[in-house]
Amino acid sequence: MIVRRRISVFALAAVCAAVPLTSFSASAAQAGTASKAGFGPTKCTNIGNGDLCTTGISGSPAGYDVAYNKRSGSTVTVRFRLQCVGGYKAADNGAFNISAGQRKSFVFSVGNKGQCQSVLQDITNGKNFYGPYVTIP
Repeated sequence: MIVRRRISVFALAAVCAAVPLTSFSASAAQAGTASKAGFGPTKCTNIGNGDLCTTGISGSPAGYDVAYNKRSGSTVTVRFRLQCVGGYKAADNGAFNISAGQRKSFVFSVGNKGQCQSVLQDITNGKNFYGPYVTIP
């Protein structure tokens, strides 16, 4: 004998409610946009072969989203760093490769450290590129 069970409408609704369909990412913010849902405006610097962008994020945990959108040039090995006016400094979780057409980002979940800027350390070419200062809204 085969027993068939039906999932009730209420159980199905509970499962669907527990799984978000979309989520907003700080890295999806566009340069110069106004603050949305705890995200400050994204500020970018053109570094020649792409853009280095930073966004302040309020809430829990607060911090700074740093992104590099590489538009041209050969593959390079880079790292993200964060440096703040009050002397606070932090580094990402390690060097990574990025090629033209890629966008990579890292969120520094360090709380509100005041005015901070992103730094892209180009390990391949021995250069540092500095983004604009941002604050957390």
